[in-house]
Amino acid sequence: MAPVYSILCATPNVLISSYRLFEQEMSQGCNYRLLVLRDFNPRYEGCYASIPSCAIIAARNQAKEFVMPKRLLIGIDIGTTSAKAVVFDPAGTPLAQAGQEYPTHYPQPNWAEQDPEDWWRATCAVLRQLFTQHGIDARAVAGVGVSCQAPTMTAVDRQGRPLAPALIWMDRRSEPQCAWLREQIGEEVITQTNGGRIDPYYLAPKLLWFKEHAADRYGETHQVLQANGYIVRHLCGVFGMDLSHGPITLCFDSKRQNWSEPLLEQMGIDPARLPALQPCGAIVGEVTASAGEATGLASGTPVIAGMTDGTAAAVEAGLVNAGDAVEMTGQSTVLLICSDRSYLGNELIPLGHAVPGKHLVVGALVASGGALRWFRDQLGEVERHEAERLGIDPFERLSQLATQSPPGANRLLFLPYLYGERSPIWDSDARGVFFGLSLATQKADLVRAIMEGAAFGLRHNVEAAATGGFPLARLACVGGGSRSAIWNQIKADVLNRPLHLPAAATGAPLGDAIVAAAAVGLYPSVEDAVVGMVQRGAIYQPQPAVARRYDALYPVYRGLYPALKESFQKLADIA
Repeated sequence: MAPVYSILCATPNVLISSYRLFEQEMSQGCNYRLLVLRDFNPRYEGCYASIPSCAIIAARNQAKEFVMPKRLLIGIDIGTTSAKAVVFDPAGTPLAQAGQEYPTHYPQPNWAEQDPEDWWRATCAVLRQLFTQHGIDARAVAGVGVSCQAPTMTAVDRQGRPLAPALIWMDRRSEPQCAWLREQIGEEVITQTNGGRIDPYYLAPKLLWFKEHAADRYGETHQVLQANGYIVRHLCGVFGMDLSHGPITLCFDSKRQNWSEPLLEQMGIDPARLPALQPCGAIVGEVTASAGEATGLASGTPVIAGMTDGTAAAVEAGLVNAGDAVEMTGQSTVLLICSDRSYLGNELIPLGHAVPGKHLVVGALVASGGALRWFRDQLGEVERHEAERLGIDPFERLSQLATQSPPGANRLLFLPYLYGERSPIWDSDARGVFFGLSLATQKADLVRAIMEGAAFGLRHNVEAAATGGFPLARLACVGGGSRSAIWNQIKADVLNRPLHLPAAATGAPLGDAIVAAAAVGLYPSVEDAVVGMVQRGAIYQPQPAVARRYDALYPVYRGLYPALKESFQKLADIA
């Protein structure tokens, strides 16, 4: 039977476990709870008549039926390893969430691909879970926002069907195309126009590789989409790309906030194959009937353009003032700093913000959380079994293990370059290194060294940002890695600064929901939505004695890459 909607007075405290509390509201002195009854119980059939003294409720229920207000927001994040969807109320409280993993394929060295349809299948699955397993009513959803790993090169035809696997941000096969760009256009021209540096991380080299090596499919390409754009196309039938992705294409005019026609012409990229650029908070369409059937969303639900997962993390962390910063650890670690000006350097990464008039400066590691995942999968069989026996996540068990090693991991250091590295060293040939192994090294030391290596890499980016004129004022921490208390403390100690956490570790979907809330009018602006929906949590303070130990180890860490750079190159040259 379809849900029955009732207003129940708070005074009798009528609340049973089969109901889901969606909202508490004060209205003209009446404190009522809005509940969704999943299964109609005749015992409450007369609830309207049972509170005749409430004029507000009586007026609202003259037709004996309450119309569900559209006050809920859904944020969807298409991450590197999984899709996640979370439902929030207008105060930013998460009401339900679901996630589903999908694979990344590595068919050749430096290649990293995903099937775009895996993104869509996972999106459908997690949304259906929200509605069928968590009791969320789709008719209460005011809007949907989608963020994603970035950038990806997803070529689709006129029907939005993928023509090839998506080349995700980790894919580094386009080094030859980067060399061509340096020779034909030059690093300085691209840096001064787009910002950033010529590197396989960005979209344009990936697209040039596709044009050269898959010319027939390039010819069939109608649009090149990002992962969230692919989902938006499925949801509402509209092709587009949000503006936060612009600076990570290398063919964007950061001053004009649009495609750079001169760069596209010099690169030989057809502008018609690139989608229209849309503000992150633009309502680009509504959920179609077919998408509603696939996902459980109500047809007609507004769909927001969306943003990169980094941009969503910046919104989630409340980055609205210059100097506000957040680090986000998942597969990778990303440092984002809010700025009043776009970044036109080449050591860090430029990124668009969802807050009008603001920009983001980004430092990024490739495989921080990925290194921990590698350890779990390749060396952590015992810990996986222990986690299963204890009924906990394997990463929680690894965090417990890390606490058994002292700060400094018994003088064991780790370079987290398992798939090359992004900022600030930008080296596709760099590889992971444990330095300081001895017969006394324990498994706990290995895990802690991985966590500390990621924190040292984060510190390297913080220093590069400060040197480039973008110092940090306040640092927040979000992402899956923020669920590890020991890792949070390590970061606070390595950086020797407080680390601020949100009240709930929901990740990028909260940023999506905040921007959606402003888009559909629940708040007058993104800044107001941040004030209303960002809930502050714990603060990790640095420990002076531990910070001094890390200060002693950090120069050793920094010296390892320069000492090994030539060896990395020689190793890469061996067939």
